[in-house]
Amino acid sequence: MKLFVATHNQHKIREISQILPGFEIVPDDPEGIEENAPDFAGNALIKVRAIAEKHKGEWCMADDSGLEVKALGGAPGVHSARYAGEPSNTPANNALLLKNLEGVKDRSARFTCCCALVDPSGEELVVHGHCPGHIAEKAAGVEGFGYDPLFIPNGYDKSFAELSADEKNAISHRGRALEKVREIVGAPDVPAPSTSAEGAQAPSTPRLMAWLKLFRVVNLPTVPGDVLVGAAIAIIFVARAGGEPDFVKVLGAALASVFLYMFGLVDNDFVGMKTDKDRPIPNGEISIGAARVARMFCWGAAIVVGAMVGLYPLWWVGAFLLFVSIELYNRTKWSPLMGLCRGLNLLCGFAAPCFPPIGHSFGLDALEYLAVFAAVWTIYIWAVTWYSSGEEEDPEKKRRVGALVGGIVYLQLTALLIFTLMFPQVAAMRPLLIAGAVMLIFLRLFKTVLPKVSTS
Repeated sequence: MKLFVATHNQHKIREISQILPGFEIVPDDPEGIEENAPDFAGNALIKVRAIAEKHKGEWCMADDSGLEVKALGGAPGVHSARYAGEPSNTPANNALLLKNLEGVKDRSARFTCCCALVDPSGEELVVHGHCPGHIAEKAAGVEGFGYDPLFIPNGYDKSFAELSADEKNAISHRGRALEKVREIVGAPDVPAPSTSAEGAQAPSTPRLMAWLKLFRVVNLPTVPGDVLVGAAIAIIFVARAGGEPDFVKVLGAALASVFLYMFGLVDNDFVGMKTDKDRPIPNGEISIGAARVARMFCWGAAIVVGAMVGLYPLWWVGAFLLFVSIELYNRTKWSPLMGLCRGLNLLCGFAAPCFPPIGHSFGLDALEYLAVFAAVWTIYIWAVTWYSSGEEEDPEKKRRVGALVGGIVYLQLTALLIFTLMFPQVAAMRPLLIAGAVMLIFLRLFKTVLPKVSTS
């Protein structure tokens, strides 16, 4: 498959060919254009539009890459190639960078690559790739080009210029961006779908993968467990009073919470389109129109499910407060609000199986039990959200955050097990415990089958 690439840089052509071996890379230098955009995406679009005019009906690509140093306010940034002035001079650029960082303790930096595509129909798509790291005190290595001898990626003690081509391409900003290009274009050498130990097959369709990323499907099994724990607290009280829980309402509340969670994720990506360039909406993997429809559907589905199963007024109050907290968090990024969302999800579960779920006592009041567990949930997710700051630039941290988010399923299962042991006479506890175990199985299965879907 031909891929026309707007560049004359032989180093870049070699890297692209190594990362995308199934493509016939056809370089085309867009001479005479001025790269005057304020960001990488703008410059990449300028270049790809220039060659797309000459190759209508073909896949065309341009990339713009650069080094962003935190202590220098993001410089050299889009001026990376000519940091020391015209004409481009790599040794001078590296020398100026080291000079500007003399005596600076925080030498954290990241490489950014933006790839702009024009497909055969003329539609434009933009994807980003980042590689976080820091600037060394002195240059080391002879491989690579540009700032590679000075850049040490996170998790390594060698510079890019000391790594082999395969090692660098596996973690580099350009490698990550071009992997997204591969998913969009569909190269003939795309590996066959991976299969888990259980024989389940991972989806390979780029469009489907984009939707799975949008909804963070890997994390969805963590949502119903909140409802199960809240419902368990209410069921204990009602059972002791001789009442019978309504499991249809519990199931409905769990499903409605999943839809509200999915609504929050789509809304979060809309709000963060300008800053979180790796997500499917700003990347162009999912159109804004389709995402708006999905957001409206999720919000409407939560309401419809709640109405169909006849959830009680207290659930509607909890769901409304949950909706407000989601909206506020997405627009403020205040971590306590994310924790509050989980606490309110427990309230929704508490309000689901019976009405009224309070008014009886077996030592501690029902609301006291609810308050204790809701507080644990709130504080845990609050802490995880606070810790997750900056995960976009640190793949290892992002992996840890994903594990911590998934860890709430173990909290849920532990709570259900405690309730089952404390109140063996309440038969309704056992189905809830089994359901919690099923959620854990789904979580582990999703993490195995869908390793490329972000968990945070």
